[in-house]
Parts: sequence; C-alpha cells; structure tokens
Amino acid sequence: MKPFIFTLAMLILFSIFLTYQTDNNNYNRQLEKLKQVADECSAAAGLFYDEEAFSAGLTIYNQEEGKKAIEYIIKKNLNLIDEHSPSDRSYWKDAINYKVVFFDNSNTVFPHSYTDDLNRFSKLIAEPTIIVEINAGKPPFRLKFLKLKNAVRSSAYEYLER
Repeated sequence: MKPFIFTLAMLILFSIFLTYQTDNNNYNRQLEKLKQVADECSAAAGLFYDEEAFSAGLTIYNQEEGKKAIEYIIKKNLNLIDEHSPSDRSYWKDAINYKVVFFDNSNTVFPHSYTDDLNRFSKLIAEPTIIVEINAGKPPFRLKFLKLKNAVRSSAYEYLER
C-alpha cells in the first residue's frame, strides 16, 4: 500500500509541476508578444506628427491619428473583438487596457520627469517621446492557487534630434 500512495503522490506532484511549467512557458511567450505589440504601437504613433510645426523645427505629434494607429495594432495583434475584450482565439481573458502619453513641444518643457501609474519605472524625458503601456490583466494559469499580478508592458518611442 505504501508504494501505491507514494506513486500517487508523485503523480500528483509531477502533474502540478508540468501544468505550471507549461503555463509559465506560454505566459512568457505571450509577455514577449505583448512587449512587441507595445513597441509597434509607440513606433506607429510616432509616425503621425504635424508637418508644418516640424518644418519650423518643432516636433508635435498628431495625437488623434496616433491613438487610432495604436488601437488598430492592439486590436489586430492581440485578437480583440472590440477595443477592449479579447476573442476566443486570444490568450488573454481579461479586458485589455492601454494608456498612451505624448510628450512633445506642444505640451512639455524638456527635460521632464515621468513616472508611470504603477510606479514600476521612472524616466527622464529630454526629447519628444511617446510612451505606451498595455495592461492585459491576469494570465490564465490553470493552477488557481497562484497569486498572479497583471501583465503590464511598456514601450517608449523617442524622437532624437541630431
């Protein structure tokens, strides 16, 4: 009887370990994808700027067009049904929120100190910059007893003047 109980306990332990390892590997891949999406969003928003102000030596971003580009990239790459809710094909199950902050010559005196809402990082901004933060919610791990934090990835596009 002792070998049976020991074998059963080891089987349960290995099953828990295998489930955790599989979920964690998938989560790490999805975090990397989330980071790439944030990079694409900040770079795409940086493409939209006021051409007249730029010809005068000022960098002023077109925030409306930049936000449209960000929403499109997030929706397509993270398989969202509408602006926030994921589809069945998406890895993420919670509503996906994003925040974009534009620092340019119209609204910022450089250098400017920036700290994100969650106090995860701070940055001294010396050039026109676009910061995109994507909050994808908690990862869908199968082991419910794990205390998991929200997956938040950030990216900044900085226009460097020469």
